[in-house]
Amino acid sequence: MIRVFVVEDEPPALRKVKRLLEAERDLILCGSAGSCAEAIAAIRRTQPELLLLDILLPDGSGFEVLQGIGDLPKILPIFLTALEAHALEAFEVAAIDYLVKPVAQERFSQAIQRARERLWGFTLASGPTYTRRFLVERLRLAYMLPVDSIEWIGADRNYARLFSSKGEFVLRTTMDRLQQQLDPAVFARVSRSSMVRLDAIEELRVRADGSYLARLKSGTHVACSKTYWEPGQ
Repeated sequence: MIRVFVVEDEPPALRKVKRLLEAERDLILCGSAGSCAEAIAAIRRTQPELLLLDILLPDGSGFEVLQGIGDLPKILPIFLTALEAHALEAFEVAAIDYLVKPVAQERFSQAIQRARERLWGFTLASGPTYTRRFLVERLRLAYMLPVDSIEWIGADRNYARLFSSKGEFVLRTTMDRLQQQLDPAVFARVSRSSMVRLDAIEELRVRADGSYLARLKSGTHVACSKTYWEPGQ
């Protein structure tokens, strides 16, 4: 069993977290607290393995809780918060995940799975694990962008431009890296500088050289190179 401690100052939110925990058979709640001071003292006493914590607390923040227990054996943190703006800071302190309320059970289970793998030192999944979301920034705010919302991706020097239903975002990465991260049954690399979501392709036009021009559901046209992609493969 994995011992879990919850830091949450709002009773309705705490009840919701407890329901999420109850759906996971290998988790046991060893305590909860509603303030930084109370949390630090209780965590030192209970020695949990996993910490679920909010960011805004009456006497400080979830980050201050982590600072207050920094000398303890490693405890894995997962943030559950209504704030999107602190995701980068959360991952800088080695958070396992950053969940924005309201949190669905499926999304919560994904975060817990990551914690299991970190604690037990191996991956439980039987097949490859592909990225489900990217941490992106826009106007100095950080967002967790679901991969399901991305229609296509274009290379831009040392960056990739992600075109999604939520807008356009820039990510510092390479197309080769993205090709490893994304499920090939969902995304195809259609050229050296482009990847498309296969179910976003509305029409393929054959060009004079035998390559294709894909028209996406958004109306965007993306050139497809025969070197990288053939429909049906």
